[in-house]
Amino acid sequence: MAVTQNVLASGLDDRRARESLGWRVLEWLDLHMPIVFNIPTVVFLFGLVAVPIALVIATSFTDWQLVTKPDPDFVGFENYVKPWGDERWLGAIWHTFAYAIASVGGQFVLGLATAMLFNRSFAGKAFYRSVWMMPMVAMSVAISLVWILFFDNAFGILNYGLEALGLSGIEWITSPEWALVSLIIVGIWHHTPFMTLILLAGLQSLPQDPFEAARIDGASRWQMLVHITLPLLKTHIMVALILRSIFGVKEFDTILAITEGGPRYASETMNLNIYFNAFEYQYMGEAAAKGVFFFLFILCVQSILVKLRKRKWSY
Repeated sequence: MAVTQNVLASGLDDRRARESLGWRVLEWLDLHMPIVFNIPTVVFLFGLVAVPIALVIATSFTDWQLVTKPDPDFVGFENYVKPWGDERWLGAIWHTFAYAIASVGGQFVLGLATAMLFNRSFAGKAFYRSVWMMPMVAMSVAISLVWILFFDNAFGILNYGLEALGLSGIEWITSPEWALVSLIIVGIWHHTPFMTLILLAGLQSLPQDPFEAARIDGASRWQMLVHITLPLLKTHIMVALILRSIFGVKEFDTILAITEGGPRYASETMNLNIYFNAFEYQYMGEAAAKGVFFFLFILCVQSILVKLRKRKWSY
C-alpha cells in the first residue's frame, strides 16, 4: 500500500513538473528552435540597420547644428523643402546622374569588349587577364593619388602625351568643364575589370550549339553578337549593371580624394553634398533629410534595373 502511494505521488510530481512554467518554456523552445536561433541575428540587424535609419529620419525633422545649436528644434518638413531651392544640391543630383550613367556605360562597353577578347584563346592570356584585373583589387585612395599625378597640369603624363601629339594640355581636375570628365575616366579604369569578370563568366557558360548553327547559316560576327550572344548574356549583363549602377551612384572616396567636389562644386555628387553638410558645415537636420532623398534615389534606380532584369527581351 505504501509502495502504491509512493508511485502515485511520484507520478503526480512528474505531472506537476511537466505542467510547470519552466517545462512549458523548454517545450516551446524545442518546438520553435529555428525561431530561437534567428533571434540574435534579427536583434543584431535591427540595431545595425533599423535603429540608425529611424535616427536619421527623426533628425531630418529637426534644426540641429552641433556647435551653434546643440539642442535640436523640431521644424517639420522644412529640411525636405529647402534643398530643392538650392542650386548646389540640384547640381549635385545632375552630377550623380551624369557620373553614374557615363561611367557605368563606359565600363559596360569596355567590359564586354575585353570579356569577348579574353574568351578567345591566345598566347599569354592568363598573364594579360591577371594584369587587367589588378585595378579591381587596388585601394581607391591609392588609385586616386596616382591619378592626381597623371592629371597634373604641368608634369602629368596625360598632358605630356597630348603635347607630344601637338595638342594643348588640359586642366583636368582644376577646370569645372573637365573635373567630372576626369572622374568618369578614373571610374571607368578602376571598375571595368569587375564588369569584365562578370561578363566573362557569362560568356564561358553559354552553350555553343546556337553559335555553330549560326555559322553554318552564314551569320556574321555582328549578327551573332546581337541576336545570340547578348540575348543569352542578358542575366549576367543585368546583374553587372545593377551592381555597378548602385556602386556608381554611391561613389565617394575617389571623388573626395581627387577633386573634393570642386572646382566650384563642378564635380560634387549627392553623397559628397551630404557629407559636407553633416561633417563640415554641421547642419545635421538638412544632411539627414538629403540622406533620406539619397536613399530613395538609390532605391528607385535599383527598382528600375530589377524590373528591366525581369522583363522579357526580344531581338
